[in-house]
Amino acid sequence: MEGGGMIEAYILTHGELGEALLASAEMIVGKMEDVHVLGFYPGDSISLYRQKVEQHIQSHSGEALFIFTDIFGGSCANTVMRFLDRDSVYAFAGVNLPMLIAFYSAKFTLKPEAIRDMIGKEGVRSVIDMKREWQERKEE
Repeated sequence: MEGGGMIEAYILTHGELGEALLASAEMIVGKMEDVHVLGFYPGDSISLYRQKVEQHIQSHSGEALFIFTDIFGGSCANTVMRFLDRDSVYAFAGVNLPMLIAFYSAKFTLKPEAIRDMIGKEGVRSVIDMKREWQERKEE
């Protein structure tokens, strides 16, 4: 199934986590076009941050907008909550590197709903108890 119009993403995190995640993902998949970071830093005004996020979301006119935040219930995630009633906005808390890579790999070929489902599964699947995994493999 082919993807349609432009699909963008924003990474909203506390501090420099978003920039670091994007830079790390780009080491693996190359330059990630249409993926942007809006960090919330110590000393930032929450109201100004909300305005900045709102401006970026309001200016989006593509097929879908995926938003990745660091902590559910944190300032970044709470800022996004007011936009979740829009059909074209998809948001995930607990962003990790495999989720970003999966998103970017899928955005060129899948519809937004399929991308949403895949990201949710990838986010959970990528958290692995390495000791347990190692022990299970050792027993095989």
